Amino acid sequence: MVIITRATVRANIFELLYDSLTSSLSKGTVTAAFISDQPTYPQVVINPARIGQENLVLNRGTTEYTGEVEIELFTQKAKDIDEIADEINEDLIASESSLASSGFYLNDVEDGIGDTFFWNKQKIHTKSLLLSYNLNL
Repeated sequence: MVIITRATVRANIFELLYDSLTSSLSKGTVTAAFISDQPTYPQVVINPARIGQENLVLNRGTTEYTGEVEIELFTQKAKDIDEIADEINEDLIASESSLASSGFYLNDVEDGIGDTFFWNKQKIHTKSLLLSYNLNL
């Protein structure tokens, strides 16, 4: 289990999501950046967490943060985009209690608009998911 601390909050959020998605996705590589050197697909890229407003919650002795994490999906097959996005949604729902035990409370998962581009003469499909959360430390 990942313990999230103020000193390493962004790395801890990445690790928390990485561990959860790596163990649950049926296919794909979960990573911190697009792998451009000899890429394999699908790729699930967890971008750095954005930390927002900080509110001291006096009655529990904790600090509550708000934030967002963008997860980008890259595939060679268009149908894989939605399948992987659905798997990520299912994982986040199934992992809700274990995420909460680390102080990570998911508020929303918003689908971004998909796109297609060419990389090394290959047609690549992409989509992003924006996770908004509260974090209690």
